[in-house]
Amino acid sequence: MKTYIPKQPKQTRERVEAKLDVRLVRELEKYCEYLESDRDYVLGQMLQVLFRKDKGFAAWRAAKRETPTAPVVTSNAKQVREHSRVGGTD
Repeated sequence: MKTYIPKQPKQTRERVEAKLDVRLVRELEKYCEYLESDRDYVLGQMLQVLFRKDKGFAAWRAAKRETPTAPVVTSNAKQVREHSRVGGTD
């Protein structure tokens, strides 16, 4: 039977430690108070907005995806050489 409210997704969390300018930390604390949210949530949301809106980052990521990450292994050595030239690694 389908529920009205979906289950909360389980997320794997990883600890990140950063040293920030004291003025930034104070503003972050004020923003957290304003949103009535904790630091982890606010920082995570800020990063999601940044990653989504930064067009330069999106273009960089797209270019990285197009670059082959591993050589193609085939039984035909000629195909491997041709693939290398297409990928710009020669």
